[in-house]
Amino acid sequence: MIYFTADWHLYHKNIIRYCNRPFKTVKAMHSRLFSEFNTKVSPNDETYHIGDFTMAGSSHKEKLKNTIRKMNGVHHLILGNHDEMKPFHYIDIGFTSVHTSFPLQYDFEERVFDFILNHDPSVYCMLREDQYLLHGHIHTIYKHLLPARRIINVGVDVWDFKPVSIEDICRLIVKEEENGRVYNELEEAGIERLLKEKK
Repeated sequence: MIYFTADWHLYHKNIIRYCNRPFKTVKAMHSRLFSEFNTKVSPNDETYHIGDFTMAGSSHKEKLKNTIRKMNGVHHLILGNHDEMKPFHYIDIGFTSVHTSFPLQYDFEERVFDFILNHDPSVYCMLREDQYLLHGHIHTIYKHLLPARRIINVGVDVWDFKPVSIEDICRLIVKEEENGRVYNELEEAGIERLLKEKK
């Protein structure tokens, strides 16, 4: 199985306050993240960490290497704005691959889903109409903008500190497309409402 997660901010004490995370200490935050992760992810699974894995730099490589060893499966990193080490340092600590952006296709229930993985959601404007963006960065601002916008935040702050599987993402997309209202550009911009008010 393939999993996604983002915005762990390991060893970042202030993120607890910034995002109102329910932890008193960094140690408690780490304990919850690792426990939730290893409960869902098996040793044979792959996980894409879509940015801001840690605030720690290259001077903490051994500590980070021990951290990765505690986590099940194979790990890929999509760099975030707080992932400040050089790519080869992330390889040294245990990531299999490191990217700035990554395309991924997945067959689910006779449909091919075309994903772009990027930490910053602003790249949405460059997507094709048949692509979906999986991202982090925004923490608690929203979980997704489906179906009007093909954008899903996989950050831990909106997924109860758990990784989310690619099949759960596909099911979410299908559900929102079947049941949600697809807004057109005029409605989204509020122009339609303003024109009605002028009549």
